[in-house]
Amino acid sequence: MPWLFSCRHGCEATLRIELARLGVGLSQTEVVVPGLLRAHIADPATSEALRRWNPVYALQVLPDVQAIAALSVRGLAEAVVTLLPAAWDDWPGRWHVHTMVPGRFKGQPQPAGAPRAALVRDAVHQALARRQAGRAAAPGPGRIVQVLLTAPDTAWVSYSPLVSECGALQWPSPFVAGLAEPADDPAAPNSAFRKLREALAWLGEPVRPGDVVVDLGASPGGWTHVLRNLGCAVTAVDRAPLTPELSADPLVTAVLGDAFAWQPLAPVAGMVCDVIAAPERSCALLENWCRQRYMRWFVVHLKFKGDPDWAAVERAVASATAASYACRARHFFNDKNEVTVLGLARE
Repeated sequence: MPWLFSCRHGCEATLRIELARLGVGLSQTEVVVPGLLRAHIADPATSEALRRWNPVYALQVLPDVQAIAALSVRGLAEAVVTLLPAAWDDWPGRWHVHTMVPGRFKGQPQPAGAPRAALVRDAVHQALARRQAGRAAAPGPGRIVQVLLTAPDTAWVSYSPLVSECGALQWPSPFVAGLAEPADDPAAPNSAFRKLREALAWLGEPVRPGDVVVDLGASPGGWTHVLRNLGCAVTAVDRAPLTPELSADPLVTAVLGDAFAWQPLAPVAGMVCDVIAAPERSCALLENWCRQRYMRWFVVHLKFKGDPDWAAVERAVASATAASYACRARHFFNDKNEVTVLGLARE
């Protein structure tokens, strides 16, 4: 059965190349609709397979999709639940049910067919409740059921466990179609705030009020603005100044200097870095901060001038992993020609 991978529309070719690097030939992948690839993968849909098929440029994965058809919403829901293995009835953890339509993969908030998809989601929850009557959910790793409506009466269905790292970095994504969808913020100095909000959502919202956080390459202050709104005290490092409003904030310490040379005097809660620099320089910065265990969590951008620098991405993830961070690299929906490397310190 094929697997489906969603990505930022316009990045389909890059995702196909990445899957080819992982061993899935270009002849085994195809673009279904903008932002959605179909791939033929021989591996079974197990936890280990999900760990392997976790591409940087994929926002979501639907393993082992199967086709269903029914005329009514309830009929579609019953067909979805019928596909689930009997062993899942005794699953103690949390269930996630995602329903979506093709327009969602382009980031459309209310694409055609969305109301029917919502009805199917509710009906699947009801059908699951009937099937699991008398069984109480208990804490534990979750499982996910994903339903992609291709027409009012037909759908593709995928079910799989959720693979977790440090309880937050999950795959498949806990967000429908892999879209964290940060809210708009008219007060932000620039649109870059969306990138950090998306990354923090994927990290499981690690920021706590009162946290001390470092923003490297902060000017004009989009990411510092986000961190201050979350209640952090921020040290903002850049050769250029912040906006006057942020410079006047008593909980913002603005440092005019080189983000690559600056280091904290004591460990901080988090570090974010959006410096415009060659990927190898950002990799070296991240490697130093991880080796020193300066932070509990981090969000770092690797920026490219042309094609993705796969060696830099691999180096960044490897150095963070070697320093005992759970780490992932992602090309988020709001990213441009860059990749976000994000991580959480293991205990």
